Amino acid sequence: MAKDRTRQRLETEAIVLGYAMSRLDQDYLAARNCSTWKHAFTEAADALSKPRSTFKNLRDEFDPVHDNSRQGWHHRNMRSSRIRVLDELHDVSDVALIELVDRILKRDDTSTGEAIDSLAAVNRVAYNVADRLLTGRLAEEYFMANSQTLIDVSADRLVDRRLSGCGYDFAIQDLPARALEIKGLKGNSGSVLFTEREWTEARARKEDYWVVVIGNLLGSPIHAIFPDPHVSLAAQSRFRQSLVLSWHASVRISSP
Repeated sequence: MAKDRTRQRLETEAIVLGYAMSRLDQDYLAARNCSTWKHAFTEAADALSKPRSTFKNLRDEFDPVHDNSRQGWHHRNMRSSRIRVLDELHDVSDVALIELVDRILKRDDTSTGEAIDSLAAVNRVAYNVADRLLTGRLAEEYFMANSQTLIDVSADRLVDRRLSGCGYDFAIQDLPARALEIKGLKGNSGSVLFTEREWTEARARKEDYWVVVIGNLLGSPIHAIFPDPHVSLAAQSRFRQSLVLSWHASVRISSP
């Protein structure tokens, strides 16, 4: 039983490293002071006692849902163990993800054990986040290429805020109050997900917060715009447990 748990932990840690390599891409190499991917794969292989090819293959499995120059294994369905990691970590900040990678490579089981056990749990409910991330990226690319037609704003007026964590994807240079959030659908109907940060920003901006939904992404795309989604969309809240990074410090106060 203990051997099975150890093996499952190692497999999950390897998947986390592959996910981080794909998502962070060149930032992963910079964070690890690795000059090449071969160097990064070797570092991971030495730490987890696995072949270097394991980490290249894992990175490539996650590539189809991330915006990098590699195609990855785009014709292969993602396995449930990968989906669990993707589902849990896609909203974790880059800083927290880099810290998790560092602790895994240092074999700091005390810091990572609870998180890794949670990610490894086969009975965890994993949402279809891979499809959502892929359709989201396709929708954003379509929007940037067709913004003039969709919202009468040229691409050179768009301000990309996707990596800022501010609660929307794009701003407009000469309309500072306007916030644009882009969502994608494979067909012409379905559900779209808002983070708490996005929904809070939408509540504050009201009619200046536009949700642009690009549908039928696998055929001939169509679109709809929903200003003030708190009014124009019927949304329901759901609570879920998420992995978070916390910092603990030991403090001693001496008597005067």
